[in-house]
Amino acid sequence: MIQNFKKDQDIAEHIFIGSTTMIGVSVTIISLFKIMNVSNKTLVDEMVSIDTLFFILSCFLSYLSLRNEKLKRIEIYADICFFIGLIILIFAGFLIVFSGY
Repeated sequence: MIQNFKKDQDIAEHIFIGSTTMIGVSVTIISLFKIMNVSNKTLVDEMVSIDTLFFILSCFLSYLSLRNEKLKRIEIYADICFFIGLIILIFAGFLIVFSGY
């Protein structure tokens, strides 16, 4: 039982660290699009904005999971939000690469 709790706590820590990093990456992408003045020509910055919200939600839920043992079920939702954020970021990356900016 203690080993399972330790394993779950490690997953929540990785989600927390990864989601905070991805928030920074997403904000940087949005800023670069605003500086390059291509935000009016594409939907990538809107996609990355939604992506940032998923990473913020994932960060918040994993933090709750780390702070309170009774809320360990929330870690599953944090993991799902993180995965959705990664999928959106992959689609945004494909749009950036194949649109020829």
